[in-house]
Amino acid sequence: MRTFGLIVLWLGGLGFLAFGIAFLVAPLPTMAMAGVQLSGDVAATELMAFYGGIELALGAVLIACALSAGRLRDGLKLSLIVYGSIAAARIAGMLSTGADSTFLRAALALEAGLAIMSAIALFSGGKAR
Repeated sequence: MRTFGLIVLWLGGLGFLAFGIAFLVAPLPTMAMAGVQLSGDVAATELMAFYGGIELALGAVLIACALSAGRLRDGLKLSLIVYGSIAAARIAGMLSTGADSTFLRAALALEAGLAIMSAIALFSGGKAR
């Protein structure tokens, strides 16, 4: 199960890194993929700082945990908490606003999937040490 946990951390980490880089390189077009239209230098800078910065940091931490023999469980806990929280917040938003799109469904499937895989790896008989 250790191998599965490592795969989960690498998938989650690389996913965060990819979006972090996308927000640093092309913040407004990246946000537009989600159907959110923003414009101007202030909006671009905020997206670069928050979305780019936090996603790069989370990706780096998950990958660092995958590379450190004693940090697999820590990384899986972080992955479960972060991806689970994002998925829960997305569901709450979709239910409260009635918003629905292919993007929202795909993002939810990815986030919930990574949270579930993190939980499986973390709680599979304690073998993900």
